[in-house]
Amino acid sequence: MTIDQIAPVPGASASVGRSAGDSGNAGDTGGTGDSVVPSHGEAWSRKAARLRDVPLDISAQIGRTRLPIRAVLELGVGQVIELDRQVGAPIDIIANNDVVIARGEVVEVDDEYGVRITEVVHGALD
Repeated sequence: MTIDQIAPVPGASASVGRSAGDSGNAGDTGGTGDSVVPSHGEAWSRKAARLRDVPLDISAQIGRTRLPIRAVLELGVGQVIELDRQVGAPIDIIANNDVVIARGEVVEVDDEYGVRITEVVHGALD
């Protein structure tokens, strides 16, 4: 089916979906050999490629705990909050505050913290 065989929408311009020099035939590429209308796989591949540039917030979590509001309100300088991890245990690398995507160990990089990845959680972003 070509674009000419599709019934026009009332009030729409007849040139919708065509560029200058386009004959309206989906297979007509002006001699370039490329299809004007991408296949489903090609379209998905381009969309997936664009997603690769979307920024994610990445955080590193050394541990967790749960405290009643009363305990949080009573926190003061010098107090210690005990976490659920052992010293030296791998820390979680989390994408968008939601999904653990990897685990690793804390390292120093130019006077800042970094994480050396020791395990990638396969299927975390599927």
